[in-house]
Parts: sequence; structure tokens; C-alpha cells
Amino acid sequence: MPREPPIVLPVLLSQLRLANPWALLLAKEEGYPLSTASLLSERYAMKSDEKPFARELLGRKPNLWVFRCDQRRFAGDFVIVDMAEPRPARRQVVVLDLKMGAPLVLGGGGAGVQLTHAQDAVEGVAARKGVIAPGTPYMLATGDKDVILAWLRE
Repeated sequence: MPREPPIVLPVLLSQLRLANPWALLLAKEEGYPLSTASLLSERYAMKSDEKPFARELLGRKPNLWVFRCDQRRFAGDFVIVDMAEPRPARRQVVVLDLKMGAPLVLGGGGAGVQLTHAQDAVEGVAARKGVIAPGTPYMLATGDKDVILAWLRE
């Protein structure tokens, strides 16, 4: 049985210029053959307002690291980590699910099943050495890209 791809992949501003950075990332970071990586990359594809959201967030807040969630695993759209805190165990973490036209809702309301496995996504980030500590608390948030961006800028 083939191994499951990672639940999260890092998003870099430079990657967002590419149509499909995920296949290259899966091949490079996870060692998948490019053909397999290309098939798996659809799990991380950004739709509608997700790419503009990530581009604007990374462009304006370089202290925030963004991780794209596997869209088949019901773990939200992104995990955001505030790297301004030098201690990984104290970094603020938000798992969010973008909802076009929706108000900001903290705690995950309005996401339906989309944040069911948010904890798994946070653990996926914690598995990346030096980002956050295992067991780091996190917050859930849903809403339109503009209201989420405004909230994250505060």
C-alpha cells in the first residue's frame, strides 16, 4: 500500500508564482517519483481565493509561516504559525478554513466537517523540526479571506 502524503506542506511566496508547486515539493521533500507527486499534488491545489490569500499574507506578514493542508483529510485550508516567538512551544498557531463571503468565526463554527482533523494538521507541522512543539495549542478560525487577513494583521 502506498504511503499517505503529508497532511501539510509549507507554502513559500516564491512557490505561488508556479501553477503547481506541490508536485515539485512532494518529489523534493518526500521523495515521491514526479509522476506520483503530480497525481498527489491535486490534494493541495488552491482554488478561488486561497492563492491570493496566501500571497497577500506571506507578502505582508513575513513572521507568519503558512502550511497548506491536504484537502482530502478534513484538516482545514491552512495552518498559520507566528514565528516571531523564538520558543516553538509558545508560538501562536491558527488552523483556518476560508469561506467566501463569511464573517470571521473563531472556534471553527461554520466549517462543517472541514476542520475535523485540524489536530492532525497541527501535529504534521510539529513533526517539522523547530517549527512548533508537539502539543502546541491552536485556534480554529473560519471566514472570508479579507476578514481573516484583517484579523491576522491585528
